[in-house]
Amino acid sequence: MQAAEFAAAEIKVSLVGRKCWYAYTSVGNTFQVALGRKIPRGAEDLKARAGLAARREARGAVETPADAEFDRFTGESNLLVWCSWRLDQGGSPLTSWDDQAGRAEAGVRGLVGRTVKAVTVGPGWNLQVEFTGDVMLLVFPDHVGPQASFDGNWELWRPDQAYLVGTDLTCEVIDRENRPMQLQPRQGRWRLEDEAK
Repeated sequence: MQAAEFAAAEIKVSLVGRKCWYAYTSVGNTFQVALGRKIPRGAEDLKARAGLAARREARGAVETPADAEFDRFTGESNLLVWCSWRLDQGGSPLTSWDDQAGRAEAGVRGLVGRTVKAVTVGPGWNLQVEFTGDVMLLVFPDHVGPQASFDGNWELWRPDQAYLVGTDLTCEVIDRENRPMQLQPRQGRWRLEDEAK
């Protein structure tokens, strides 16, 4: 099995059956959802989240109980989307990256409490995530080439490693310290590139 196929299979396993417990949107309707078990953050991560909470408070942003919880915990799987996306429900469009910020945020926050039923990783790392309630998330990697407006498309972070879909429409696998990993086909697992040689 090639590295891309192996990564796609791991991405599916990392999402299917996981319930969304946190979701938020950011600038340009980019978003993140936290799925699966709530994993306590490490000391370094807690410090960074405390700084973020202080900046939110200084801006006068109201911290919700969900924000406070996300400051203390991370998801078993965290999906971050920087590229074009759309949410459908019942086969009709619900909202997208190009919608009004409030509508896009409401749509993304509507994923909280829903469980991932199925995942398809298609050509060019297009992603389809089917949630309970007949909700479908469609992700279209459209940041391409060296002059793209952003340096990535979407990412999936797990406790041990992350899958990053870049502007060359390939998926890089890294460990939690941002070190590249390489597939070891015989062992069927990822190892740091330095150790793989």
